[in-house]
Amino acid sequence: MLAATLLAASPTSRATPPDAAHLVVQLKRAPPARTAYTEVRFSGLLDRPLILRGEMEYLGPGKLAKRVDKPYREQTSVENGTATMQRGDKPARSLPLAQIPELESFLRGFSALLGGDAQTLTRDFTLDASGNDARWQIVLKPRDARLARRVESIRVDGAASEPLCFRTHEADGDDSALLVGPLAATTLPPRVSTMQVDALCRGVKP
Repeated sequence: MLAATLLAASPTSRATPPDAAHLVVQLKRAPPARTAYTEVRFSGLLDRPLILRGEMEYLGPGKLAKRVDKPYREQTSVENGTATMQRGDKPARSLPLAQIPELESFLRGFSALLGGDAQTLTRDFTLDASGNDARWQIVLKPRDARLARRVESIRVDGAASEPLCFRTHEADGDDSALLVGPLAATTLPPRVSTMQVDALCRGVKP
């Protein structure tokens, strides 16, 4: 950190941005990998953000599970090209991902991130990294036109080899943030703002 500060202060040197593919490789987790999360969803249809808390699991390439514990109970799993969701005590519903190709592309990208699969990720998204090895951001933009009509960009914020925040900016202006690792237990006000969430993700004071 001291060396990076000295280099940044030197008028004759430039900080070199981190390599996006290298950062993705560092994110690789051996399945099964579980993490608590807090998700904040901002929507023009809501008068306040929706805050969800639960646990996520990465079970291997193309296999994901997400459990919502609060403010309601919901279980979602993706495996063998099928998404299955169950809310509360209601019957589970399943849908082949082939019927919703934009969701399939999004989940494939998310799985590639958790699997450290830079090759798959760069096939489906363009990657742009900034920051430094200690504190970095990767911005992903979909190559697939169908997904781009739904998702404008995904930003991953992290420190060293740990992802801390996944920000999804939708094409219609809605926004969501998935806080993981040490940020998962963050206490948030009921009307937390996008600026406050962004500051949390970047590790700066709003």
